[in-house]
Amino acid sequence: MIPHLLRLGMLLCLSKLSLQQQAIGSPSYVGAVVEYHPVTDGDDGSTIAVANANNYRTIIKNASEYKVDIIVFPEFGLTSLPKDGNGAEKKFNATEYRAYYRNTASYIPNPNESVILCDTDNKYQTSLQTISCAAREYKMYVVVNHHEHADCPKSNCAPGNFLLYNTNVVFDRKGKVIAKYRKYNLFNEPGTNVTAQPEYSTFTTDFGVTFGQFICFDIVQEKPANFFVRNPNVTDIVYSTHWYDELPFNDAIQQQAAWAYGADVNLLASGYSDAQTSSGGSGIYAGKRGPIKIHQPRETSNALVVAKISKLNRQKRIEDVRAGRSFVHVFKQAEIPTVSGVPLHAPPYPPYFHDDLRPYTTQLLDPTQGSHITTLCDNELCCDFHVETNYDKKAADTPNTQQYKYRVAVFNGVRNVMNQTTAGLEVCALIACAGDRIEDCGSIYHANLSVVQPTTFDSFIITRRANLSSRVFYEPSTLTMTDRQPIDNGDFAYVISGHKNSSLLLMYLVRPKSDVMTFAIYGRKFDRDGEEVTRPKSNGPSITPSFVVVMMIMILMTLRNCK
Repeated sequence: MIPHLLRLGMLLCLSKLSLQQQAIGSPSYVGAVVEYHPVTDGDDGSTIAVANANNYRTIIKNASEYKVDIIVFPEFGLTSLPKDGNGAEKKFNATEYRAYYRNTASYIPNPNESVILCDTDNKYQTSLQTISCAAREYKMYVVVNHHEHADCPKSNCAPGNFLLYNTNVVFDRKGKVIAKYRKYNLFNEPGTNVTAQPEYSTFTTDFGVTFGQFICFDIVQEKPANFFVRNPNVTDIVYSTHWYDELPFNDAIQQQAAWAYGADVNLLASGYSDAQTSSGGSGIYAGKRGPIKIHQPRETSNALVVAKISKLNRQKRIEDVRAGRSFVHVFKQAEIPTVSGVPLHAPPYPPYFHDDLRPYTTQLLDPTQGSHITTLCDNELCCDFHVETNYDKKAADTPNTQQYKYRVAVFNGVRNVMNQTTAGLEVCALIACAGDRIEDCGSIYHANLSVVQPTTFDSFIITRRANLSSRVFYEPSTLTMTDRQPIDNGDFAYVISGHKNSSLLLMYLVRPKSDVMTFAIYGRKFDRDGEEVTRPKSNGPSITPSFVVVMMIMILMTLRNCK
């Protein structure tokens, strides 16, 4: 009997080792991101953080039923953003902000200390200890965001004699802190400290994937995000965010999909959900293969997004991205009660922020014309557009309806980013407008209005030249009209060819689309960040496309007609 039991024990042990080896060598892993609306009521930030941590534990338990390997939670999801008497996010000055979060923030150990918070005393906040215990109990990598309290150096101390950081913390399956990252590019966070230089935080998992991480506004900045674009050893990114949707180029999931495509990495993005401030949007993205699964209900919600994610090996996917291996679980009130009493929907006219497009050089399209071949230039950036439209006049003439107008637009300049900073841009775009004026672009019609879409784009092609050896990052930015989600990656193509210092960027529709809101090659020109904002000017003249562009358009149209 005893030898039999010994043999059984050995077999079980070997079975576990075999499963672990299969996990390391397997072509995929299971990832999850959480769309979460946190507890906000109360005066004690630590108590609020504990309540959110207990909800996180419920979510982690739910994720374990789907054999999730790694789960990501949103920015401010634990320590929250308190509300004022009107239900809006409370406005703090730097002193008030630091005072509020001083006792809520937690000391966070450095990864080289190998600390399991679940086993420690009261040095760390209970909220983080709860997450450590949940990661160990359910044997899952867990990424959370928490305000960090750090001791001051002996000289040049911050106000209040402590340092306050916006920090992501990564726990392994044992509940040990294996990585942390302090946000470098702050957004409306008065009194929060930043490191002297950006941190490039990475961690490697037992299933053989090396992750990088950054937070919210970092995604549109050069550092640390571009480090991971250039680093072939980092194939996957975990991203916590509290985003404010902005049309026409910076809706949350639009930006997530665009950056993942431009970087060609797997991106696990977790969003803070609050429809009243146009915040939310979470997803799992497979680089140039597009979104695997996204959640953007345009209402306040708590949801778990789970997907099987193909690993990348030297930028090639080991396994194809397959539909049907992902899903969204929306939590009921009984499971996660944080949306109880909270307005679930935005006001009738969604409070979208929108970019000031008046400095752009634009041209209004006449969809009844059918064919447009034009080049627009703005401050030495020239973009070539070839447009073929099909216009349903019967639908357009439907009584008591509105329809979006379209402009092609070019911009090479500096924009104001919600009065927080300025950013250099290079943009070639098709944009929808709720009216004939440029001021109407980046706006949407009131929800109570009846809107028709008589314009179908049979073909749309954008080309431009670029110097990729400079401090730039280009991404294909798309958004649909009907559900305001990225255009399916099978419906468009984005190609870069030529030498690095003289590349041709080409973006085009693969099949006709009638619900386009945004279709753009969106470029960040980092060396112009911080410069004075470009002011509105009169539109420049159109010019005739180059011979090369005309030939490329003819070739593309021929290929498309052969399909």
